[in-house]
Amino acid sequence: MTFADCLKRHVDSRRGKVSALKRLEEAIIPLHEGLGHLRIDQINQREWDRYAATRFKKKGGKLTANLVLPGTLRREFNVLRATFRRAWKDEFLVRPPEIEPPRDSAPRDRFLTKAEAKKLLDACETPHVRTFMAFAIYTGARKGSILALTWDRVHWQTGLIDFQEPRRTLTGKRRAIVPMTKALQKEMEETFKLSNGDYVVHWHGKPISNGLRWSFNKACERAGLTWRPTPHHLKHSVASWFAMDKVPIDQAADWLATDPDTLRRVYRKFDLSYLRSIADDFEL
Repeated sequence: MTFADCLKRHVDSRRGKVSALKRLEEAIIPLHEGLGHLRIDQINQREWDRYAATRFKKKGGKLTANLVLPGTLRREFNVLRATFRRAWKDEFLVRPPEIEPPRDSAPRDRFLTKAEAKKLLDACETPHVRTFMAFAIYTGARKGSILALTWDRVHWQTGLIDFQEPRRTLTGKRRAIVPMTKALQKEMEETFKLSNGDYVVHWHGKPISNGLRWSFNKACERAGLTWRPTPHHLKHSVASWFAMDKVPIDQAADWLATDPDTLRRVYRKFDLSYLRSIADDFEL
């Protein structure tokens, strides 16, 4: 069996089981192009190293001189490994090959200051983009959680926002129930007046399924930011603000629906006060 056939079998096996199937389908494209012609038992460490060394970015349909980011390569490796396991479970492999994973990239360092976040919010010209930005800045929720939020999960009496979708399959991407901040409640009240559908963030009453990449980038340009953040930088920024404001790890983890160990590993560098006593007492 070719690896291309195995990739297809893996994707088909995940239909109805994962919420981000489109992302999986996008991840298999370069794997199909680079390794799909091989038999499943021919893929080994040498073939993976060759693939990784020639995995260049594309721009305008043409290859560039830059390799893809480590996180992208890591995601493709995870798909490769999952495809091997599917083939093994279906008895097309005696055992999955042992291939070293690519190294993890360094944790994301860049984050928005609160002043930059305010500029970004003020730069939003259309109501649905401003609503999305307000939710991202004041809750730190993931893009998918915000775009899927419906008004029936906004509890005005208790002041809570429930990002958990009914009947959604539980995955590693947890979703939280968070209280409204005063600023967000004010934004939501204005949004509710203009609402004409079930979704909090909508375009003419219809949900926005393809993200807000173009609108988000335009808002960044109008805000005059010296760098180009992504929607995920907003979640990262909220976590960084929590660390600098000395919010306890467990509380921040519950608010952001993120594993506490992840917060310690990635965000703890923004609050080094727990090391200050060592520095103050360190003498020769």
